[in-house]
Amino acid sequence: MPTPGTGEPRDQAGGGSDRDARRDRPRLPPVRLAPREELAAAARVAPLLRAARDLSKWADEHPEVPVRQVLDGTDARAAADALELTADELDAAWQVVAAASEQAAAGDPLKSRDMPLASCDADELLREWDAALAALLAAEELDGLATALYTVGAPVKIDALFDAYSAAAGTGRAARDLGAEADASRAGVMPDPSEAAALSHALETLADLGVVELGTEETAGGLTVTLSPLGIWGVHRRLLAQGWHVPVLGGADRDGAVGLLVTLAGCDAEDGEAEITTWLVGRSEEQAAAELIAAAAEGSPGLRGAAFAVLDRIGTAAVAEVRAALVHPLLRAHAAVWLHEHGEEADLGPADRTWLLVDLGAGLLEEADPRDVVAELLPEVPPEAQAEIVAGLWQVAHPGVIDLLTTLSEHHPDPGVARAARKAAFKARSPGAGQR
Repeated sequence: MPTPGTGEPRDQAGGGSDRDARRDRPRLPPVRLAPREELAAAARVAPLLRAARDLSKWADEHPEVPVRQVLDGTDARAAADALELTADELDAAWQVVAAASEQAAAGDPLKSRDMPLASCDADELLREWDAALAALLAAEELDGLATALYTVGAPVKIDALFDAYSAAAGTGRAARDLGAEADASRAGVMPDPSEAAALSHALETLADLGVVELGTEETAGGLTVTLSPLGIWGVHRRLLAQGWHVPVLGGADRDGAVGLLVTLAGCDAEDGEAEITTWLVGRSEEQAAAELIAAAAEGSPGLRGAAFAVLDRIGTAAVAEVRAALVHPLLRAHAAVWLHEHGEEADLGPADRTWLLVDLGAGLLEEADPRDVVAELLPEVPPEAQAEIVAGLWQVAHPGVIDLLTTLSEHHPDPGVARAARKAAFKARSPGAGQR
């Protein structure tokens, strides 16, 4: 039975281009989001947010100063003197003010700006902070850097981050490359002083907004940078809005069994076990089994496999629900195998086993590299026997069978199996295939 956390469940089977796009993105680590009051408390003391508010009031008192992207000359000196801000602090705060002005002009003003930070509603304050983060990332072209820190999911040695930032500066490179370089170039050479100064300035600005935490860590060998809980929340929101799969620990129960299974897709074994345990608390075993069966019936192949793996934690109390699933076409083979593994009687014929093989392969293809799928599908079966099995898969009525056969034909190392897969894929595409 497939184990939870091996792939990202999707809304439906198939979708090769969507699957390829997902593989091109880095696998983001699951994160824990801090409570909203804790996040709001961190936003209230962010120096940059306070400076932006003070600067906004100063601009209101000086209507002759246009709210444009750059505040310079005598206006900048006057504002800096009045508010006791350095040139860099003034520049960052003005970026936030200018973005807020554009937002208000578009008809979406922030009500909280007229209230003291200490009195703001948590949701409204976080909305204001999130708008400041968006302005800062856009103005400084730091979106890739923030995403890379999220992707790494741990403190990064600043020297390594310098190398990654320098290599990717101005290229629009994906966060995957930034994250990989930040992880792999820990022993790299420092970039030139101007690049180092630019990154230092960027990190200080992010720290002033409470996005990152700068510190030291012996295991990292020196100065490090990591996203703060507030920064994790902000970047998580941005990635979620961009369509990324961004698993959150501790929140699976909000969306029932589907939320649990989606969360498990991004967990390691230890975190996954903790999520399952938490999810099971407050549910009877029978209720949990019913929810998992319902999620499996509506989900993708990867989600089905994960659901039946979680049912292993429930054991005999789930037998009745699993047995009832035998009448469901998408669940019959999973249910029959599960019942056999738990000492129960159930009809399990060759057709069930081949359907389950295709479903398992389709689930792996949702996320894994095709070569890994080929290696994991029939690892202990000799090539001659594999070719015989693969040759008959065209008859399986499964929406993912053509994708699986194509993968086997393109990536199987044995020529005989690859040839059998090509022939079977051709048959599977013919009218009426898979209807028997």
